[in-house]
Amino acid sequence: MPVRTGYLEASAGASSLTGAYARLEGGARLRDNLGLFAFAEANQRERMAGAGVRWTFGQ
Repeated sequence: MPVRTGYLEASAGASSLTGAYARLEGGARLRDNLGLFAFAEANQRERMAGAGVRWTFGQ
């Protein structure tokens, strides 16, 4: 299945609870209303990662 379009987003900032953090997210749209994405985030206390499906609707 060819990928129609995709994105890559990177961000960094600071939180009053956890201090500095960095986040990376990327995804691909498989159809007009359906996409897949994955992310990773790290701060001074913890590391996390996940994946999901994004379904959009409406006009």
